[in-house]
Amino acid sequence: MSCAQWQHRIALYVDRELPAGERDAFHAHAQSCAACAAQALAAAEGKLAVRDAGQRYAAPAELRARVAQIARGEKQRSWTIAAAADPDYPVVRSRWGVMPRWALAAAVLLVAVGTFILVNQREQRQALSEFADLHVATLASANPVEVVSTDKHTVKPWFQGRIPFAFDLPELGGTPFTLVGGRVAYFRQEPAAQLVFGYQKHMISVFVMRDAAPLPVESGADHTSSFHLRSWRQNGLRYVVIGDVNDGAIQQLSALWQRAD
Repeated sequence: MSCAQWQHRIALYVDRELPAGERDAFHAHAQSCAACAAQALAAAEGKLAVRDAGQRYAAPAELRARVAQIARGEKQRSWTIAAAADPDYPVVRSRWGVMPRWALAAAVLLVAVGTFILVNQREQRQALSEFADLHVATLASANPVEVVSTDKHTVKPWFQGRIPFAFDLPELGGTPFTLVGGRVAYFRQEPAAQLVFGYQKHMISVFVMRDAAPLPVESGADHTSSFHLRSWRQNGLRYVVIGDVNDGAIQQLSALWQRAD
């Protein structure tokens, strides 16, 4: 496919909407075409900048809660306490009739639990999408890594002084993985080490960062694309492994990292 044809599909690539075959074809094309690689990187970085701006200038919690309430179709209800015939069986009276207090409490609890689950799922999907965007931006770059080496003893010291923590790299001998290199990435304004590995003509990113705050992401798959992700906490650090490969490969590389630390 020529550059002119790819120009119309770069936006689909950045949004992870290209089929796997076309995505691999663009990876190969971008390695030899600086113009297409630069355009894809600019589009990916623009997407990340918009997302970061949205997080930096977040709406007040009260406004977000109100918007969420309206989105769920809930209406404010005015309740008045009414005496019941049986004093041991208090009720709450509303314009819909009389409701036992225990039933009201159960309903409120059910809404709270449901809201928590929905918010957690939304934040998890957003975090997975952010890591996927960082991974795509790396692949779209003409220089995906800042330190190029297959030797972990070269890559690991390079991060000293660039990130505020230390980590160990796994031994890859006898495995299908190859260390390509590393770079410094930023997730929600926090520095992270991004290690890039090769696997059967595919690339896998491993992000290592401080686990200073809870990160709403767990192992799973982004069902809007072909990315799989594994995440865990270990020795004060958070690890995220992501790539457009099968989950078995992601799990195997994750196990190597867990043993290395």
